[in-house]
Amino acid sequence: MEQRNEIGNFYLHSLCFNKVKFFCFRLCVIHRIIIIIIIIIMYWNRSILTDKTISFNRPDITFMNKKTRNTFLIDIAVPNTHNLAKKITDKQNKYQELANEICAVWKQKAAQVIPIVILSTGVIPKSLSQSLTRLNLHPST
Repeated sequence: MEQRNEIGNFYLHSLCFNKVKFFCFRLCVIHRIIIIIIIIIMYWNRSILTDKTISFNRPDITFMNKKTRNTFLIDIAVPNTHNLAKKITDKQNKYQELANEICAVWKQKAAQVIPIVILSTGVIPKSLSQSLTRLNLHPST
């Protein structure tokens, strides 16, 4: 759990700095964090309320760009080596219903589920660079 929080904190800082040129000092990953800037809304570890009851409604990071009307649901996992492929597809499938509901309720053009998976042994899968590219972050971040 602590590894996941540290990874989440790192990517939250990267998104803040890269997307809005705003660096968040001393972000505490234990508490729910809401960062609202004129164009950007980011939530850390917060339930998303929708019209329908959705069982999986709490991604690690929710990043919404109000100007382009795009939302990214980012979920972080630190599995063992043998669970890699299963964990990536589970994360995608788990939040797809929430992504569809966000498009309808928040009137977004697109809502994408982006899994960030780093193995507990420190191995970085190829899918991580694809996920970072979808977030417009440098693949070596």
